[in-house]
Amino acid sequence: MRVVSEQVPTPQEALDALAEASSQAALVRRAGRQFGYVLLGIAAIYLSAGALISTLPDPRRAGPFVGLALLVLLTGGLIGAIWILYRIRAYSRTSLAWYFAGIAAFNLWNGLVVGVSIGTRWWAATQPAYHFGLSAIVAVIPLLVAAWLIGRR
Repeated sequence: MRVVSEQVPTPQEALDALAEASSQAALVRRAGRQFGYVLLGIAAIYLSAGALISTLPDPRRAGPFVGLALLVLLTGGLIGAIWILYRIRAYSRTSLAWYFAGIAAFNLWNGLVVGVSIGTRWWAATQPAYHFGLSAIVAVIPLLVAAWLIGRR
């Protein structure tokens, strides 16, 4: 902290201070990109669950092993996402805003996809199981867009 009676910083001191600030800003941007990795992880979990359910001959009679596999998949993925979020020490407000906007958009969009899939009988008992996987692919679009927007900053 400088006292008012001290001299103005030299040009070299000012350049050094700007370089340090630029370096710190780059570290914050790099740390903020981890929000994008979390969004990609959530999309991977959702797509993996959709793929698992899509490969079943009859999802309504899947048996206990598929339920256990889904539980392990979801639990492991969420623990990984929480671990990444816990490690983020510094982030930009923009990255945080894109992260929460992506989560909110995913929830709204996923609700629409599910509603339309049920309403149009895309997920009817007479339809093949891969329809669930196709719906999962459409549902993760907001997560992928938000991760891309975070990553390009």
